[in-house]
Amino acid sequence: MEFSLVSQEKPIILIKAQVNGQGPFDFAVDTGASTTVLSRETAEKLGISESPSTPKKGHGCCGEVDMALTKVDSVQVGDNVEKDIEVAFGDLTAISKALGVNLGGILGYSFMKNYKVIIDYPNKRLFFEKP
Repeated sequence: MEFSLVSQEKPIILIKAQVNGQGPFDFAVDTGASTTVLSRETAEKLGISESPSTPKKGHGCCGEVDMALTKVDSVQVGDNVEKDIEVAFGDLTAISKALGVNLGGILGYSFMKNYKVIIDYPNKRLFFEKP
């Protein structure tokens, strides 16, 4: 599938993803993120809410972040679909503002763990291959 970069100065990979059959939403690809993340705005649009028993704090690259865990029926990127997938959701406003893109989410390990992921930067192509 084709991807775009935020900019040459901010080489963040952006892809289109669907959640529970809705979208597409702009997702950043983060090979270091342990969980796929939905923005609170995307979660609201999809009617997804946190369980009262889920953690309210998590740890990210920059320290503690306000996140809650839940499961969604599906996340789809191109022809690749993962069902019954755990996601976190939280406030991505600051990241969206810094990137200049309204992020619907971040694609992380909880999606990519079942694939060999190949990033072809020169041709701006991303491949998800089942091993």
